[in-house]
Amino acid sequence: MIDARSAQILEAVIEEFINAGEPVSSSHLYKRHNFGIKPAMIRLELENLSDEGFLEQPHHSAGRVPTDKGYEFFAERVLEAEMARHANNVHRIFRNMLTHRALPELVGELSEELGLLSVGRDRKSLYKEGLDTLVENLNWTSDEEIRSVIKDFVEIDARLARVAEKISPKDDPKVFVGKKSPVTKSENLTVVMRTCDSDEGRVLLLAIGPKRMDYRKTLEVFRNL
Repeated sequence: MIDARSAQILEAVIEEFINAGEPVSSSHLYKRHNFGIKPAMIRLELENLSDEGFLEQPHHSAGRVPTDKGYEFFAERVLEAEMARHANNVHRIFRNMLTHRALPELVGELSEELGLLSVGRDRKSLYKEGLDTLVENLNWTSDEEIRSVIKDFVEIDARLARVAEKISPKDDPKVFVGKKSPVTKSENLTVVMRTCDSDEGRVLLLAIGPKRMDYRKTLEVFRNL
């Protein structure tokens, strides 16, 4: 476990990286956040967080970026913070749609609201929306990555069938970063998954996006479904 200040700094690094997509330096954090310590101490904290596997340094002269372990820590913190929050009108609309068995519309609304690939599966059908948005939001570095994501999209139905019954509707949303996902193989994706009860039975909902997705917004929506 890391202490409260280290957790605060780690959250700040991940928030800054999600927003800008650039490695985050100690001097940048010092200018933007008040941790009550000098840049040298922030730099030491970043080094410790890197040693713990939460951050990495892509280049010797660059700042830090989150690892999968860092994203997982961040998602867990966000989910804990959302536990006490109340749903807004958008989330009530989602729940009402689910009650009225409009799963295709719900999947479309989720994709539009979150800007991610959304997937919904009930006993009869699978609905997918937003592949074009997902492709646009990923930072591609090779054709192999593109093929990997497209393959995930094509094969997700069979993979979902193997995991759908293992997730209880009483569970909080599950977050899978990179290779830990049971339904995607691309190491560049994050999957948020939750099951809900509807008039037609159990429904499995997913949001799939880049690791730099807006975790706060996505988990707020899924927490209140």
